[in-house]
Amino acid sequence: QESEATKANLMSQNEELSEERAKLAKKVNIASVVKVSNIEVTGLKIRNNGKRTKKTRADNVDEIQICFNVTENNVVEPNMERFFIRIVNPLGETLAIEDMGSGVIKSNDSGEQIRFTKAEEIDYDRSSANMCSVWAPGQEFQKGPYTVEVYNKGYLAGSTTFELD
Repeated sequence: QESEATKANLMSQNEELSEERAKLAKKVNIASVVKVSNIEVTGLKIRNNGKRTKKTRADNVDEIQICFNVTENNVVEPNMERFFIRIVNPLGETLAIEDMGSGVIKSNDSGEQIRFTKAEEIDYDRSSANMCSVWAPGQEFQKGPYTVEVYNKGYLAGSTTFELD
């Protein structure tokens, strides 16, 4: 009986330790998210000579440039960090073309699947850096407010809005 009680006690302790380990792993994962700041979105028109000019009218925009600062995070080990950029149009639809690198990630907050527009990688060395990405779908953009979200490790790392007239 004493052996059974000891065994049950050890199993209970093992379960508690496993739960605690899972909680700590989640906290470390959240802490290792590389946040982004100063997200700037610019509509660009490609001229006949190949030069790009800033535009705000939807019918003049050929591509959208998203630039942001990757913030310093000493919890993260230096290596390649992947950021998932999601552009949501005025109708609430994610702009996505699979042939151009769009796909789906799983949100670590809610567990739901999130479509993203494109993914970008940066050789991250724990220090802040600037990163830019261009989305040129070859389709017309709609007038109205857009939302841009940037995800890292399945968590929202930053977001902003912009408008095309």
